[in-house]
Amino acid sequence: MRLAFHYSETFILVWLLTFFSDSLDAQTRQSSSPIEAAVDDSEFARILEYYRYDPDLPLDPVYYGQWPWRAPHTLYKVSYRSARELRVPAYLAIPKNKEGQKLPAVIIIHGWNLFWGKNEDWVQAWIPLLTSAGYVVLAPDNFLYGERKIEGGFDSSRERGPYYYRDWMSQTVVDLKRGIDYLLTRPEVDPERIAIFGGSLGGWIGSIMAAADSRVKAAVLSVPATEFAAEQTPAGQVVNSSNFFPRIACSLLVIIARRDVPKRNERARALFELAPGHKKLIEYDEEHFLPPEKYNRDILDWLDQNLQKKSP
Repeated sequence: MRLAFHYSETFILVWLLTFFSDSLDAQTRQSSSPIEAAVDDSEFARILEYYRYDPDLPLDPVYYGQWPWRAPHTLYKVSYRSARELRVPAYLAIPKNKEGQKLPAVIIIHGWNLFWGKNEDWVQAWIPLLTSAGYVVLAPDNFLYGERKIEGGFDSSRERGPYYYRDWMSQTVVDLKRGIDYLLTRPEVDPERIAIFGGSLGGWIGSIMAAADSRVKAAVLSVPATEFAAEQTPAGQVVNSSNFFPRIACSLLVIIARRDVPKRNERARALFELAPGHKKLIEYDEEHFLPPEKYNRDILDWLDQNLQKKSP
């Protein structure tokens, strides 16, 4: 009996040591990962509620004027109605000499630029590149940017809490979804060929938009700044890209600048691995800003492969 007791005691001790060793290994692997474990499907369904709105909400589009000169497109200044009685100012660029055709469309999501919004250099350089390739382009102002900026604005140097990010992101994504609603009213746009293209802050927004709206057929996320939301608190998980990348069903292109912020790049690579569908990762030996006139061929080729051909 004494020997049997010692055997059982030793067995239990070994089992406990193995169990806790495995648990510690799992915790170490988790803590060393640059991203957070995604929430389960039931929790994700709750998160998606922050990005829903009344589908019968009137768009009430307003047309302010057009600029048909010195570009491969006609540029329209427009706005449309979003949730919470907010209006979204935007540029709509229609390629010239494409009358009567149903064209693919790209929504450009600008970066963290304090007050420039859709007028930032990156967006303005990309619009003619895309319209020259035959794309309709919609470039809205994100919530609290550009024409929508308020005193203080969305300044990255100011301390922001998780609820601020949650409320800001939910409004921004709903505004972009309403942008798709607007594009679907345009006779020039093919509803089956709509893409989003976000840079920096726009890449973070785009990662959420790509999973929150099934009408998005392709997403380009350039130098995505997802590191601003790395919490899985009730508020943080609503804007944490770790919960959205595994649910991106559209074609996905992620672009990294190797000399960008290391944490940003580590997260981008790890998040890219979570995406389940057709995807591609491109890295350039460059800093955060990727000049569109230099870095455009890979993106245009990828969009051409994934959007230009109509579905059978």
